[in-house]
Amino acid sequence: MDGYSARTGKGFDESGVVVKMSRWKLVPALLGLLAGAGVHAQEAANAGPVSLPDMQEHRGVVDDTWIVAPRRLADATLAAVKNYADEGDIAAGVSLRYHIDNADWLIADVFIYPAGEGDNAAMLKRAAEDFRESVAFAERQQIYRNVWWGDESAYTANLAGGRKAEGRFLPIVFDAQQDMLTSRAYLFYRKLYFVKIRLSTAVEAVDSLAENADRFVASLLDGVDIVSVGNCGRRMDILVATPGQAPPADLKDGVSADGYRVLLPANRAGSTSTRSQLAKVMSLAAARQQATGCTTLEYNPPLENGTRAVLHLSFQPEDWGTTPRTK
Repeated sequence: MDGYSARTGKGFDESGVVVKMSRWKLVPALLGLLAGAGVHAQEAANAGPVSLPDMQEHRGVVDDTWIVAPRRLADATLAAVKNYADEGDIAAGVSLRYHIDNADWLIADVFIYPAGEGDNAAMLKRAAEDFRESVAFAERQQIYRNVWWGDESAYTANLAGGRKAEGRFLPIVFDAQQDMLTSRAYLFYRKLYFVKIRLSTAVEAVDSLAENADRFVASLLDGVDIVSVGNCGRRMDILVATPGQAPPADLKDGVSADGYRVLLPANRAGSTSTRSQLAKVMSLAAARQQATGCTTLEYNPPLENGTRAVLHLSFQPEDWGTTPRTK
């Protein structure tokens, strides 16, 4: 799969400047329903009709995205949010600003914006190129001056449960509004979106950036969730079980690892056991799809409250595209 990209063609950097983004790459928008064939269909007919789950109608690859941001992280508090879709620039996504405990001199900004689907290394390369381009644009506009780039390098965030997130690290020093600032940018590709984390301060406090960065980056990535709903450019395969036959190797619990292939029981429709099994299987499928970043199934986003901010992006079909991308 080659990936997808956007058609809106705009991006936003924290300088407040609108800059050009690479186009998001796209895959075919396929959403189908396979109820099994041959013996599967025959066995299901013998057992009575199988009640299949309601499938959602979708406008495109991604219809909606919800970004859920904790108001409190391990060492920081959410201070401000912005949804650029409110200004007509949905490709810029959203931004979050956190205040880090006992480090008021640090500015911690997070930008989450559409990327598409692709290989992690290739997507991170694109994210770094986009970031460099945005800084160069700000420099041409004299928002940033005397920009000095440090060495770009790989970066690994150590998350809860032993998980890791591979990203890129880019340090810069620049003059802005008569102050010399130093900034560390951490770039990640997660769930079809780029996550850019920038920690900035005056050059005299550069040591405090390193002291606070790792913990903040890890807690941010652990805490923020991104869930998109659409056809996801995927086909959902639904198979009907054959009584007495072992399930396929990838469907031991009735659901594939990515949630896009499910095995339904072949009991009589309407029975209590069938309804219970169906609900369990589809709930597991939805959870696994959401973990990939995009689900074709129903998703009920959490409500905003005192513990979290919830930001919503609603796309048009042409924003993500619906046609195959050829090499």
